[in-house]
Amino acid sequence: HNMTRGVATKLGIDYTGCRAVRPDVIYCNTYAYGLADPLGRFGGLDPLYQASAGLEYEGGATREGNTPLYLRFGMCDASNALLSIVGVLLALVHRQRTGEGQELWTSLHDGGVIFSSDVWLDSTGEPWDHPRLDVDLCGTSALYRLYRTQDDAWICVAAERHEHWRALARVLGAEALADDERFATYDARRRHRTTLEAELAPRFLTRTARAWTRLLDDARVPNELPVDTVDGRSTLHDDDNVRLGLVADYEHPLLGAMRQFGNLITFSDTRGSITRPPPLVGQHSREILREAGYRNGDIDAMLAGGVVYELDDKYRERFRN
Repeated sequence: HNMTRGVATKLGIDYTGCRAVRPDVIYCNTYAYGLADPLGRFGGLDPLYQASAGLEYEGGATREGNTPLYLRFGMCDASNALLSIVGVLLALVHRQRTGEGQELWTSLHDGGVIFSSDVWLDSTGEPWDHPRLDVDLCGTSALYRLYRTQDDAWICVAAERHEHWRALARVLGAEALADDERFATYDARRRHRTTLEAELAPRFLTRTARAWTRLLDDARVPNELPVDTVDGRSTLHDDDNVRLGLVADYEHPLLGAMRQFGNLITFSDTRGSITRPPPLVGQHSREILREAGYRNGDIDAMLAGGVVYELDDKYRERFRN
């Protein structure tokens, strides 16, 4: 759960309380910053930990004179959930080996720090010179970035390997650049990054994005076209996404026919499928409690006492309105 420190204790469902019922319980708590004071008493929301972990500063190329960049994707929410999953799996392995459960915790700040894991200090206490975003937020090097194309679209190129660079130069009609000593090695290209970007950018303006991606695919240069996901059509009706099994169609009880991303993990022997829409609040309460062994009378008592909630018509009306 993600209750702030002390709330679970007041409710009688902290680790000590749960362990009294089941000694080998594995109990995971997600905090804002962690348990230590003075930050341990705070709760918060995702963008705060984007800030505290340095993501907004780095993502905005603030050192280049830009403002910090707010990332709308819930980066810390998602990464912290992954940390929690990994932690619980490790605790399960420990319990399988020893029979012992345990309490574990992580934080939204920790989730943000995942994305700062390339930050380190050398033996002199100085940070390493890691690749940084340019002022236009287009990339971290001349060959690892976005370029504007003739049709005012974009193409993303990731030609970091030397053979990719030579192939890219050939496709762009700039073979001489590949032999230029300023761009002949990875370190040389880093030193002369802006010069190389200035050489490549006008060339990408001579063809459309789709024309470039076909040429680069044929030359085996890693590239991709940025997709506009605002209206969903570009991704949810994409033929490749459908073939990959990433798109799910289903009937939602309140919204009707829906299409969204579905099964994102593929197993070789236990193929997954989307058989139900995302649940409404309390939609499966009774069903889950029955599976857990509770009888209808017990379930009715829990519902009447407000211990659990069951979907009702009032909720449906509030949702529609």
